[in-house]
Amino acid sequence: IGDSREEAKFRAHMARRFAFFYLYRKTVKLSYDWEIEDKYDRLLAYVWTEKQGLFNKFILSEGFAAVFLKFPFKYREEFIEAEREARELKKGFWKKGPYPSISVQDTRAYLGKLLSVKYTCSRVQTKGKFVFLYSSGEEFSTLVPRESISFFPELKSFEGKALTVTGFLEEYKEKPQIVAFFPRQIKIKKQ
Repeated sequence: IGDSREEAKFRAHMARRFAFFYLYRKTVKLSYDWEIEDKYDRLLAYVWTEKQGLFNKFILSEGFAAVFLKFPFKYREEFIEAEREARELKKGFWKKGPYPSISVQDTRAYLGKLLSVKYTCSRVQTKGKFVFLYSSGEEFSTLVPRESISFFPELKSFEGKALTVTGFLEEYKEKPQIVAFFPRQIKIKKQ
């Protein structure tokens, strides 16, 4: 997805969506190493969930993070191994080339994955903090945050067009969706 700065921003947004997908409204426990905060007052914690166990290791094993090795820490070897396996299996960000592409009908089976969804945009609607690009039947949508709208000057023209949207597939109110932060996440099929 473009230059390395845009790629870094894309990865940061996808990692944030990944964490939101797995942690929102979940009970977590925190544990700490030798330092609780860094020099920027950021909390340095291990996040534990009932389902994934050590979430820090889980996000690495799914390919949505990289190990920061500047300082020693308790789970260093486990984290290095989790990242190595994710790279080897080409999971998450370690996948080179295009992401897998699915239809709207298959979205429920792929929640929590980084991929592309192909669909025809039936309606464009601004609602709250987002512009929604709905599929026919509105069983899937792409959301463009209002603060990103300036990057998408042609949003209204997407209505009736065949789109391929790439991003982290999540669910809101039982409807699959992808949040698009960058124009390159949305491709219009040439007629």
